[in-house]
Amino acid sequence: MDFIADGISVVIPTYNRAHLIKESLQSVLNQTLQPLEIIVVDDFSTDNTEEVVKSLNSPLIKYFKNQRTKGANGARNTGIMLSRGEFIAFHDSDDTWLPQKLILQKLVFDKQKDINLCFCSLESIDSVKNEKRVIPRRYVDKEKVKDVLWKKNIISTQTIMVRATLANEIFFDEELKRFQDWDYVLRVVHRGEQIFHLDTVLVRQVINISSISSTNNFLDNYWILAKKHPYLIRNGVFAKQLYYKSEFLKNKSIQNIAVYVFMTIVAKFYSRIFY
Repeated sequence: MDFIADGISVVIPTYNRAHLIKESLQSVLNQTLQPLEIIVVDDFSTDNTEEVVKSLNSPLIKYFKNQRTKGANGARNTGIMLSRGEFIAFHDSDDTWLPQKLILQKLVFDKQKDINLCFCSLESIDSVKNEKRVIPRRYVDKEKVKDVLWKKNIISTQTIMVRATLANEIFFDEELKRFQDWDYVLRVVHRGEQIFHLDTVLVRQVINISSISSTNNFLDNYWILAKKHPYLIRNGVFAKQLYYKSEFLKNKSIQNIAVYVFMTIVAKFYSRIFY
């Protein structure tokens, strides 16, 4: 497929986000560098998402609706295959971009031809805990990105801009409901691709009660991730992340501490199997 030179395709998966997607789309339309197209892939929503999207009446927006629910990653992959631009920028329907996101990331690709994926910093606002933080907290040199990613995830999907040639070779894992961004970039760096961190906050993410997934969802998806990337088990990252990030550890009860100890034992066991 011949991609349109310098064109940026924005891919936005959505599901029942009629109350949020308008603001998200408006933040893309307000970019100082206009994208080639904004591809909205509706994952078979049951609300009035389609009506809200079309009410913006923008020739840039292309709306597609899945005939069944495939999940966010399935919708992203559909968007990738529909994209015509040389670059693809991923967005989420409940987050917003700052106006210079596209132009600043595009400048990175213009200046550094060896870069195939660029991610920016993100401001995460937790309305449940009333906390605000920047991810990642500091600049990550491109020579150190791989080492950092083997320890923790620092990249969110909505911060990524990637060359379309790469996006059409490495798709999102549709089995994963969480950690798809971590899995995606791990596979990218494993292939030897260059990743660049644009150390500027260009995305705002708001976490509310509906953003919090269940414990089972967390564990099931982390296990899928760990099996795909056994280094995470060998290095103890799997057990540590479960301890610090899993929702069921908020109360730090004896039962939860026991789970952490158990996962540490599992990590040691699997390190012997895989290595």
